Amino acid sequence: MQETARTPTEGDTRAAEQLVALRPDVLNDVEHAVGNLLQRMHHAARAASADAGAPGERLQATLDELERLLELFFDYVSPVEVQVRPTDAARIADSLAAQLRGHGAVVTVEPGPAPLVLADPRTLSRSFALLGQATAREWDGALLAIVAAGDPAGERVEFQVRGSAVPALASAASVLATAVARRLIELQGGELREQGAASGLLAVVLPVAG
Repeated sequence: MQETARTPTEGDTRAAEQLVALRPDVLNDVEHAVGNLLQRMHHAARAASADAGAPGERLQATLDELERLLELFFDYVSPVEVQVRPTDAARIADSLAAQLRGHGAVVTVEPGPAPLVLADPRTLSRSFALLGQATAREWDGALLAIVAAGDPAGERVEFQVRGSAVPALASAASVLATAVARRLIELQGGELREQGAASGLLAVVLPVAG
């Protein structure tokens, strides 16, 4: 990911050093070639499934996982424009809750501080979608609460996801999805924390505006 729309700060410079820079035209050519290859492989998998049953189904499942990994890889190396602006903290909590509900969790949002935080709502929503899709945990049926808590200095707000979820084996796709989500959050000056003692299952930390 390449940040293109913020004035660099010390933290931004450190983040940029870890990003992958790739020319968009090269990325488009590679994506087209990979897409053609996947299309041929899916056709072969459907033919194998019709002839061999279970072996064909396993091949199809493997192809689906490969396709997901490639999508996440392109997501990781594609340039991204981040435009942070003051955003209502309650809106962010609701956006995170909506993504988790979409994966079967029962989520409540507890009242928290009402400051504005610095975020790019579109990019943050994309981050939450990736976190919801990551299969490191089984969200289906989980009882969760999202709590927004400010730090003592009043400089950051931590959106904590508390509750219980059934752990699942982390797949390569879930690891990469979480990595992409983390980088998108960091590009907004925030932080993603997982399974901390104080923050429950995970927490998204964002700076307070102003």
